[in-house]
Amino acid sequence: MGMLAVQEYQRIYCGDAFDAATRTITAKHHRVLEKTCEEYKRRFGVSPFDHGPRKSFVAKNFVGVVCLGRDQIEVLPKIESETTQVRKNLSSMIATALDMDLHAPGLGQMERTDESVLEILVRLFCRHMWNMVRRGLVRKYLGRSENLSVLRGRLSVASQIRMNLSRPDRLACDFDEFSDNNLINQVLKAALRVLLPVVRSPENQRNLAELLFCFQEVDDLALAGIPWYALATDRLTRHLEPLLNLARVFIEGRSQDVLSGPNSGFTLLFDMNELFEAYVGAVARKVFAGTSTQVSLQGPRLHLAKRPDGGSAFQLRPDIVVSDNGEIRFIADTKWKRLKPSDFRDGVAASDVYQMYAYSSRYRAPEVVLLYPHHAELGEWKARRAEYWLEDNCVLGAEGRRIGVTTIDLRDLATVPAQLANAFATVQSTQL
Repeated sequence: MGMLAVQEYQRIYCGDAFDAATRTITAKHHRVLEKTCEEYKRRFGVSPFDHGPRKSFVAKNFVGVVCLGRDQIEVLPKIESETTQVRKNLSSMIATALDMDLHAPGLGQMERTDESVLEILVRLFCRHMWNMVRRGLVRKYLGRSENLSVLRGRLSVASQIRMNLSRPDRLACDFDEFSDNNLINQVLKAALRVLLPVVRSPENQRNLAELLFCFQEVDDLALAGIPWYALATDRLTRHLEPLLNLARVFIEGRSQDVLSGPNSGFTLLFDMNELFEAYVGAVARKVFAGTSTQVSLQGPRLHLAKRPDGGSAFQLRPDIVVSDNGEIRFIADTKWKRLKPSDFRDGVAASDVYQMYAYSSRYRAPEVVLLYPHHAELGEWKARRAEYWLEDNCVLGAEGRRIGVTTIDLRDLATVPAQLANAFATVQSTQL
């Protein structure tokens, strides 16, 4: 069992042996990875790897783990830090984006120096699962219909006539049963079943097997047809939403069309564009928690234009909208792109600026901010890297509107809340 770790945009070569040092996979691995990419593109419309020369693959901006039978490829984000730290930070970003509590009682030290992101996230999942199991499996009232000797619940007249006209000793009953055999528990059990064949850590294998034993009275779900639309939480189960979200991530990483075998057909990949957006948004909410400031993620959604028939066109979906008493203070949009200090305007794309101009105009926001990942070539981190005034003073008066550019240093995630607070404070101070 081998593990090959690469960063975004690094190349994976095809050779005679699986070799992590040279980033080489065998021809068999190559065929499996080819099928994995095809299956991923079929399901999600995009491939996590590009084809390179001489049967090589180039990792794109998807991070996580791809299983190649008994061997695995781990793709890590391009962050200047030691591999173990990058792996730890990536796991923390995923957990934060999913609203998983990394500091819940009993979790302890989640990362191991020799384990992949998959193993770290599985350990996090197991610890949260144990916390739930110790409090008792979720129980819900489920509607049932049975033919009984005594009345239970309500008599089903139609069923009684259909089934028991010649059996006066039987009653067709409709009743509610308080049961742990419900969809929430079935989904959690499904995730345990998916993970058990792919994890390598003996500790994770033991925890998964023991947790499965706790769910032995819960029915198995058909993994290909889980009714996600029906997976609703209520006041008593809302705290399980992050756990269910992670379970869904694991289940949807399964792909039996790729391979057959105990360690086959599993990917755990995250689009860094989406992950960076979700992570920064989650941290932004924590920064403003307990204040009068409201933070909206992915909205409110407005349209930029109207069609001749009066319908709306070109929907806008800003990443982060910060408001005070219903008045928009600024809009922030994340971009998982590496700025280049050697380029004109640090390589900020004109398309990104056009997008922010649309946000500023449509939402009447006095300030819009582009957030990029920081890296060493950019030098010392600053709350505001660049600032541009929009040529529209006639709209908002003499002050006009501004586009700010800042970066987020992800090498030490403990500093990210302070970075965002400083960046947002800089934005608000320019509005005074």
